[in-house]
Amino acid sequence: MLFVQSLDTYYDKNERSSEYARLRNGDMFRKIDCNKIKECEVFVQSISLRYEEGKVSPAQPYNETYKIYGLNLFTEGTKDRYKNYNSLLKYIRIFKEEDSYRIMFCDENVEWCPTKRRGHNEAFNDPDSIFYHRDSINETAFILNKNQYGRIIYNNRYVDPDSQMWYYGWHVYNIINCDISECKEKMFFEKTPDHEYRQLLDLM
Repeated sequence: MLFVQSLDTYYDKNERSSEYARLRNGDMFRKIDCNKIKECEVFVQSISLRYEEGKVSPAQPYNETYKIYGLNLFTEGTKDRYKNYNSLLKYIRIFKEEDSYRIMFCDENVEWCPTKRRGHNEAFNDPDSIFYHRDSINETAFILNKNQYGRIIYNNRYVDPDSQMWYYGWHVYNIINCDISECKEKMFFEKTPDHEYRQLLDLM
């Protein structure tokens, strides 16, 4: 199975300083409640975090969910980008290849996130792909073999569709290909990723 820990830290323009940046760079993993893990194709722990107002200290969780996915997750999605954004894992696509998993990073192209990434698109010439002739990133971040661990780090700038206020996101995916019996509360704490992929924009 594939275990995914998704960390989403949201912050505003007053929290873009080097002090907060150092906190974000040092906050790459969190503990796991192993009692909530179920046997499946892909199990995801998703944690949303934010900083306490006026306090320069690690971001605190305000929402945590655990989700179970089956074979239906192994797709690049459809041309309905809003459905993709809500039903798949944001900004990544997963494909199973025998005992390995190909993890891809892609640009979701949603209107509330105007920081469009342009670059390598592995499906640019594939007429059957939703990424056909799109000038956006859609590339393999890494392939995870059995017991390998990979990390994806990316950032974004968002706009609230109602208030039109800007805010920012620092996002980390910790992904490991292992059996459910190998999942531990602190399994990411003392383990260096076998692969790391970064997609960091210069957010002004």
